[in-house]
Amino acid sequence: MDNTKKFCPHCGTEIKPEARFCPKCGYALDATPTPDEQPADQPQTREQAAASEGADTATNHSFDDVKRFSGNFFSWWVATVRHPSQVIPNANRSFGVIALALEDLLTVLMLVSLGKRLMGLYSSDVSQAVANMINVNGILFKFGLIVFCLILLGAAVYVSLSYGFRRLIDDQAPVNFWEFTNQFAGITNLILIFNLITFLLSLITSGANFSSYSLMILFMIPTSVILNVGYIFIIIHDVHHPRLDKFYTLLLAEAALAIAFLIFTYIAGSIVGGSIVNFIQSNYSSFMNSF
Repeated sequence: MDNTKKFCPHCGTEIKPEARFCPKCGYALDATPTPDEQPADQPQTREQAAASEGADTATNHSFDDVKRFSGNFFSWWVATVRHPSQVIPNANRSFGVIALALEDLLTVLMLVSLGKRLMGLYSSDVSQAVANMINVNGILFKFGLIVFCLILLGAAVYVSLSYGFRRLIDDQAPVNFWEFTNQFAGITNLILIFNLITFLLSLITSGANFSSYSLMILFMIPTSVILNVGYIFIIIHDVHHPRLDKFYTLLLAEAALAIAFLIFTYIAGSIVGGSIVNFIQSNYSSFMNSF
């Protein structure tokens, strides 16, 4: 007969060895073993250790995946810069979108950097209250965000139109839109280099150094040239049996691009102009009081 006394682990009341519930607090004794009966190596502890180890492993795997993805993207980008006209097989479907987004981001950062320098150049011509108001409202951040979205929309217009005309002229054209986007970005990836140069120039350019602005504009010209050449090239590249003459296809493609950007310019002007008007109207009284 076992004369070992047992106690409730919840309230400490002495209980009978065969009791299943504490007579005082009603604690279920079968759910949790008493301290004398609890094993030294608890299964729950092993499970917690396994869960912790699994969390650490998942974190390491996520970090490794990011490193691998970044390395693959950089390798793909270098390969496209070396051979823009060649299709890189087995590339991730998101590489093209990421490359276009990076190009747009550098452009926006360059514009925001120039905006800060110009604001600093002419800050002496306005009161400190007005300058503080502009900084608080984050006008440059809002402007950059709007421009980033507009540039992304413009890149989408280029890719979509070129994809449509490629399908029009070539019945063997790739069906997958994302693979086509990778090819378009691969042809125009040189833009990333020129955008990086203009961004670095914007960081070292002083507000009154207008010759540096001319140099920046000079580096921005190849961006437009590469984009338009890539738009034409990807439509007719490797088309051996066109359903429509290549000349007329390109003529239609350029006309469609011109019409699309007339509409795009009107929409962009309405958005940016409307934002500026709203900003001036909402802060008109502050401007008047500051002078």
